Amino acid sequence: MSFISWQYFIFLPVIIILYWLLPARRRLLLLLVGSYFFYGCWDVRFLALVLATTVIDYNCGLAIDGRKNGPWQVLGLALLPAAWCLGGYVFLPAAGISTPLLLISAAMGLAFFGGHEAVGLLARDRRPKYYLILSVVFCLAILGFFKYFNFFVGSFTSLLGTVGLNANWSMLSIILPVGISFYTFQSLGYVIDVYRGQSPACVDLLTFATFDAFFPQMVSGPIERGWHLIPQLAHGADFRDSHVQDGLRLMLVGFFKKVFVADNCAILANYAFDPQTSLNGYWAVMGVVAFAFQIYADFSGYTDIARGSAKLLGIDLMENFRFPYFSRTPSEFWGRWHISLSTWFRDYLYIPLGGNRGTRWETLRNLAIVMVLAGLWHGANWVFILWGAYHGALLMVYRVVPPFNRVSGQGESWTWRDVLAVPLMLAFTLVGWAIFRSPSVSHLGVWFAALGNWNPASGLSWQSSALWLLIHILPLLLLQVLAWKYRDEATLEHVPWVARGLVYAVMILLIVSSGEQDKEFIYFQF
Repeated sequence: MSFISWQYFIFLPVIIILYWLLPARRRLLLLLVGSYFFYGCWDVRFLALVLATTVIDYNCGLAIDGRKNGPWQVLGLALLPAAWCLGGYVFLPAAGISTPLLLISAAMGLAFFGGHEAVGLLARDRRPKYYLILSVVFCLAILGFFKYFNFFVGSFTSLLGTVGLNANWSMLSIILPVGISFYTFQSLGYVIDVYRGQSPACVDLLTFATFDAFFPQMVSGPIERGWHLIPQLAHGADFRDSHVQDGLRLMLVGFFKKVFVADNCAILANYAFDPQTSLNGYWAVMGVVAFAFQIYADFSGYTDIARGSAKLLGIDLMENFRFPYFSRTPSEFWGRWHISLSTWFRDYLYIPLGGNRGTRWETLRNLAIVMVLAGLWHGANWVFILWGAYHGALLMVYRVVPPFNRVSGQGESWTWRDVLAVPLMLAFTLVGWAIFRSPSVSHLGVWFAALGNWNPASGLSWQSSALWLLIHILPLLLLQVLAWKYRDEATLEHVPWVARGLVYAVMILLIVSSGEQDKEFIYFQF
């Protein structure tokens, strides 16, 4: 079920009305059932993976906090995914739940139960560390199998081929579950926080299951933290008019970004990066500019709709974007772009590796490791790994190479150096988006080669296409400038009401006039 669908326009009001009518305890049950229904609309089979992640991290979190469940409780919970598969196998034959999936779910549940009980036999002071390891191993194994198995097998096969060894291994037909990277990282972050003592373990299974599957942000983030979202779910909120006002404002801005900006920019970006397109310098530049606005409007638009949907329920989700294209340095860019992911990697990988506390070489090494893994997080493709490595190299250059290392990228007051740094950083960012959007590493070479060819090409006129692009990004640019002035990217709450009302009216008009475009959000594939 996409946010841009008639089903969601029915689903969300029903959930909101029932939520505010029900008593607090039943609200959680409603949110959990609604979230499972929302996710099941994509593919009901993969609810077993959501259940598995929930069961694993709920039990490990409790055990780390010294509140270990009894063996029978752990066993019963561990077999919940298998029970779901069995129920679907018997009562929902159309769902396509196969016997192997049922057996794998049961085997995984029993394996987790065995590991959980084995750790319980260790000395008390050693258990938390191994419960954390148990959670990390099982969750990353699930993520790794569904997202990376074929990639690594294919890459290893190709590597053997380069040395003359013919490994004719067949690939498995694996469907990537929607949102698996997001809810896996969110759940893992919770367990790590419990282990560090930064968050108490969630005792209530209903609350934790809702945290793991909360429908507004489950599929594409923001990747929430347990200490921020769980208390809001557990305690609920009193109804306020501001919840409705702020929620609808956020959703309107999100729909505008997605429908008017992102989907129209996608037309040009898809044409420019199509391997069949005869690319020249004009289209190479215009294509990557179109994609830069497409991915920003698409992803931040999704986040705005997610935050707005949650706000209508009285729940605050974290901000995920903060004027990223106004960044002066790579580190500032990553403090403004996909904030929930960049802070996740900072807190759970970069800092544990040593962060910037060691020597210069160790700091650069840590940056490289984190950014390559951040690229791999986006997908099982060498293009994403190269994109991560590119941003890692940018971070290194701005840290050690003059004059780049003299640009601080911090503080609200800007100097002339900051003003010059923004377009330079934007140019570097556009090169990164060219890598990210390229269908293959070889096609990336075609894009760079096109920058040396400024002869007109056949196909779409680049002049009329540039006008099309300007028409669809200019309203967003004006919105960003207005929002930057008031330091309020999403709701424009602090903008004078006359100007705000005019902006909202124009956005509604542009949304309605856009018609139907590509409804899928880019980050659904990650």
